[in-house]
Amino acid sequence: VKPEQAPKVKELAVAEDVSLSVHGSYYVNLASTDKQKWHASIGRVAQAAKMGDACGARSVTFHSGFIQDKQLTEVFASVKEGMKEVLAEVKDLQIKISPELTGKPSQFGDLGDLIRLTKELREEGYANVGFCFDFAHKYARSNGKFNTYDEFMQILTQIAEGLGDDFLGDMHIHVSGIEYSPKGERNHLLYLPTYGDYQAAGAEIDGMQQLVAGMDPKRLQPNHFNWQDLFRALKKMNVGGYIVCESPILELDAVLMQNFYRGL
Repeated sequence: VKPEQAPKVKELAVAEDVSLSVHGSYYVNLASTDKQKWHASIGRVAQAAKMGDACGARSVTFHSGFIQDKQLTEVFASVKEGMKEVLAEVKDLQIKISPELTGKPSQFGDLGDLIRLTKELREEGYANVGFCFDFAHKYARSNGKFNTYDEFMQILTQIAEGLGDDFLGDMHIHVSGIEYSPKGERNHLLYLPTYGDYQAAGAEIDGMQQLVAGMDPKRLQPNHFNWQDLFRALKKMNVGGYIVCESPILELDAVLMQNFYRGL
């Protein structure tokens, strides 16, 4: 988005009653020991936040860093310091800075780290900070765990205990089908493998048959992420905010999820 386009984006979002979020650059590593890369990462996150705020977005998320051969304590300290730099630069904006729960154990950003990071920064006076919970990433980085109703309830309870019920009331969430390996996330998948399956589920968008037919076969592998029980848990815990679909055909699985949630 160019700066001159931002007011039009904001106007359209308001007119269509659509909440906006931003996914920042993938060239971010707040855990880098290379100070040039570290400062550049801060700049990229801050720039994404500024543009998102101009568009009326409520939250900007990003993958905050790589652990590599460093100790987690060292990585946490570096990410936290980078977050403080970002938050200081955008302190007058309304947008929330929300590092994402990442899909691989080699990346910084599991739940306990994000709760601790958010809590410590808030206690130090930084208000517009949270995190983006990608439930498919949690499932992938744990090699298939955290995929039942009880486990989803466990996650949400852990968040509420760490950050309060108010945090559950305004969450930034990502979901999608996902394939994983022992190293974590590999590919995002469609929830259902065929056009007919989506028809049967009552989820249709213009051009759907052509979109599914043209999809890379690796994106059509069976998906085992249990999104239905996730939605049941979200409703049980009165979770608010917004859910961003990250499937290969965003609109299609978004409609599928929306229809399911409205029926609960």
